[in-house]
Amino acid sequence: MKLGILDALSSPELNHITWQGSTADTYIRFLDSVDAPFNYAVYEVSSGHFPTAVDDCDAYLITGSIRGAYDEDAWIGALLQFIRECHQAHKKMVGICFGHQILAHALGGKSEKSHKGWGLGLKTFDVAATKPWMNGNYRNCSLYFSHQDQVVQLPAGAERLGGNEFCENAFFVLGDQVLGIQGHPEFTTGIMQDILAKPKETISPQERETAVRSLENGRPDNQLVAQWIVNFLTAQ
Repeated sequence: MKLGILDALSSPELNHITWQGSTADTYIRFLDSVDAPFNYAVYEVSSGHFPTAVDDCDAYLITGSIRGAYDEDAWIGALLQFIRECHQAHKKMVGICFGHQILAHALGGKSEKSHKGWGLGLKTFDVAATKPWMNGNYRNCSLYFSHQDQVVQLPAGAERLGGNEFCENAFFVLGDQVLGIQGHPEFTTGIMQDILAKPKETISPQERETAVRSLENGRPDNQLVAQWIVNFLTAQ
């Protein structure tokens, strides 16, 4: 199975983060941690590099980004259109953080900058519903988060699988074709620490300190979510 990684994360603003290769390599290592049966093709969509056609790959994963799904960058408009074309062609798609937001935004939902501020650090969200590809019943899941934007309205026909008080729509599916996850299951502790080590004007000292302390509260369920993603993409 050929998985296209639509890399929306590449940016000089993130050069202080130790990705151990490219940003796309982080996603590949994450999926390969559960022996994902994929061949990968990487497209730096934030630089305008897209597949020539939706059939270039069997399925697609959209990464995080420093941009918003509502921004007017030319590549974001192109990505919105590509998502709609993939959906019409019955391609499976997975979105992480920005990817989660732009999938919802492209398919009839809405993403926006939240008045609640930043979601940073290790966060736990409730699992409201389970699917066969999740291989069990789970009450909650913990992941690293780094976002200001949120999905505030799901597309018609989408099912909310999980969230918490801060981020209600943290996890959703649209049929057996689209999976969105607000958290960053691909983030290592080192990546999360690098993100928190560089202050942002929009993050208050209290928000940052709370996020730093959260890293002491346990480990994220990265491998569990990696297996969910692989199962979702490979399910017939």
